Amino acid sequence: MKRKLVIATLTAAVLVGGGAYTAVAVSGDDAPRTASTGAVADEDGGRDDDRGDDRDDARDDRDNARDDRDDRDRAAPAGGVTAAQAAAAALGKTPGTVESVDLDDDGHWEVEVLGRDDREHELTVDTSDGTVRVTGKDDDSDDSDDAGDRKALRDARTDAGEAIAAALKAHPDAKVTSVDFDDDGADHWEVELHDDRELHVDARTAAVSAD
Repeated sequence: MKRKLVIATLTAAVLVGGGAYTAVAVSGDDAPRTASTGAVADEDGGRDDDRGDDRDDARDDRDNARDDRDDRDRAAPAGGVTAAQAAAAALGKTPGTVESVDLDDDGHWEVEVLGRDDREHELTVDTSDGTVRVTGKDDDSDDSDDAGDRKALRDARTDAGEAIAAALKAHPDAKVTSVDFDDDGADHWEVELHDDRELHVDARTAAVSAD
């Protein structure tokens, strides 16, 4: 009876205290026997939280990686039509030379083409299915500054599609969200990537450099 009372008392203490210690059951005729609760305590009597901290750190890393992927997905085109494909689709509708390709917030590529009629044409290309629509045309082609800009664009040895290809070759994991011809004394293409990096692609040599 005394042994049952001691064991019951110790069991209750373990359940109430929740601590980590070894209980000793003693009876009049038996040798001491020990039973451990299995919980490990540190020197201050608290639980070791190192494993919990490691799990929290790993979870934070996974969350950060997922957030980065989400940011890239939001910046990338919603459909499968890339900047290079949008440029080619626009030229199929309006032959000439692509001056710029920009991704807008409505799921369209905005493409400017210098047509064979020496006028600038504005088109949109749907990112989901590649549908092309002409949205405008510049009727004023007599300005001397514009004439110089058009000549620089036509004389460029690297076109918009080649500038995009050069940028992606230098950054294979990136997506291009815009490409614009800059003829302001530099004659290069300005290429923007999905993560807001900006590149320069030389219009003569297709050499890529960071902004």
